[in-house]
Parts: sequence; structure tokens; C-alpha cells
Amino acid sequence: MQPYLDAIRHRVCTVCIDGIFNKQNEFVRCGLPIGRTCPIELYLPQVIDVIESIDSTEMEDYVALLRDKVCALCAQDDDGMCALRLRADCALDRYFMLVAGAVEEVRMKALARKSTCNF
Repeated sequence: MQPYLDAIRHRVCTVCIDGIFNKQNEFVRCGLPIGRTCPIELYLPQVIDVIESIDSTEMEDYVALLRDKVCALCAQDDDGMCALRLRADCALDRYFMLVAGAVEEVRMKALARKSTCNF
């Protein structure tokens, strides 16, 4: 999981509106209130599974599976509505494209390492 977390922290946390930054505008830490965990981190295994289980050029396909597999575990109601998403207060929803890019980056690096080890 650590390579995924590292890639996400580099790609997502550094631009997240909930981030705390120093005077040099460098990311320091997550600024979510105490007791609230970022859904990206909380559901990371499920998010990775969603991203790695689809091979599509359509982001809607990824989002539909995300809603079924992850949002259903979180704050989404039986009708598929989520107050956090409606308020644009869900980092996973806000930054899903960046999260998907980070997961793909880790996956591609792993595949590249594997292919160079086969020679």
C-alpha cells in the first residue's frame, strides 16, 4: 500500500484544498478536522481495486464503479446521494482523476520493474 500512498500524497495531497502548507507553499500535512479521515486513505484498497479492475477510456465507467464499491460504504444513502459530494467536501470525489493517475503510475512502474527483471 505504501507506494500508492506515496504517489497519492505527491499528486493529490499537494493540491488538496484541505492541505496545510508552509510559507514556502510546501505541503506539510492534512488539514481535515480531528476525527475525520480522508476517504482516499480510508478506502484506499477499494479505490485501487476499482481503478485496476476497469480498462476503459471513459471516466464515467470508473466513477460508476467507484459509487458502487466505495461510496456505498461511506456516506452515500440508498438513493446514491451523498451530502459530502453535494457540498464538494469529498476529496475522493474532487480528486478522483488525480488518484486514478497516481494508482496507474504505481501500477506502470511495477509492470516496468517486472518486465526488466524477466531478462
